[in-house]
Amino acid sequence: MQKVYILSDEFNYSKMITYDAGPLYADQMGWKTSSIKAIAPQVNQINIIDPRITESECYYLETLNLEKINSIFFFRIVDPYYEQCNNHWYYKFLVKIKDKQNVYFLSPYQPEEFTKDLDDATNNEKLLVIPYAFKTRCHINSNLKIRKNKIILSGAIGSLFYPYRQKFLDKVGRNILLRHRIELLEHPGYPDIGQKQRHDYIGTKYIEHLSRFRFMFVSPSRCSLEFLKYTECAHARCVPVGKAPRSFSLNQKNTFIELDFNHLFQSTSRLFSIPLSELQNIAEQYYQVMKVERDPDLLNSKLDSFIASQCLL
Repeated sequence: MQKVYILSDEFNYSKMITYDAGPLYADQMGWKTSSIKAIAPQVNQINIIDPRITESECYYLETLNLEKINSIFFFRIVDPYYEQCNNHWYYKFLVKIKDKQNVYFLSPYQPEEFTKDLDDATNNEKLLVIPYAFKTRCHINSNLKIRKNKIILSGAIGSLFYPYRQKFLDKVGRNILLRHRIELLEHPGYPDIGQKQRHDYIGTKYIEHLSRFRFMFVSPSRCSLEFLKYTECAHARCVPVGKAPRSFSLNQKNTFIELDFNHLFQSTSRLFSIPLSELQNIAEQYYQVMKVERDPDLLNSKLDSFIASQCLL
């Protein structure tokens, strides 16, 4: 059974600033794409449904009567936060179809909040976690000597969803001795949901911007989620500093510099005393371990194993 990534016929993917969904996500995983309206009852395949499908498309899928289609359906879930899920039509739809025989769920994150509730409600048998794939998107000079001896911090700020990012910015940013060592790139905004785009450091241009710095601050959400930024840090061949997510293996953690968030000034200051050769080695090891452990073929084999274990073939 071939894997087909099902895109919305109505959502404008050209306005997306990242590749956590849409055709670029499918490309990272090596999957061919199709669309909602192209789903055919007689075709036996693995349909992986993009989370950007619209409310009307959810209704359309419901009218198809999924259980009468020969295919298997994996519905993707990204952010699991209660605030964003509980009253959203997509997540209500997932709850409605959760018990259908050929319906499963796919997330880049371990089950937390809404996703954990859904996983528990299906006896922990229908959710598969596959982290974001690492697939080289641009060629970056890995030489740290030519880079700014600074920490680049980017993304949305706010203690509700990003407690470590906020704490780092608050504590270190107020310290005059370290302030000049931190470079802040504000979030560009989400034009795909109607927000104004603030800058054009997105896609490969974002990776190239990151690669101007030796260090990149990376941290998980309040649920310890492995954001796409962890692979983007590796793409940019930066030294990863901050906090590792719960999903990291021991090998990944061993190539990551954890900061002490109770003593951020001392912990951050020590970064700049590490010999350049050691930093170069850390950045290279992080790149290599992410390349191995987030390899698309490895992740696809995990999906294959899950399908086989569920006797879905």
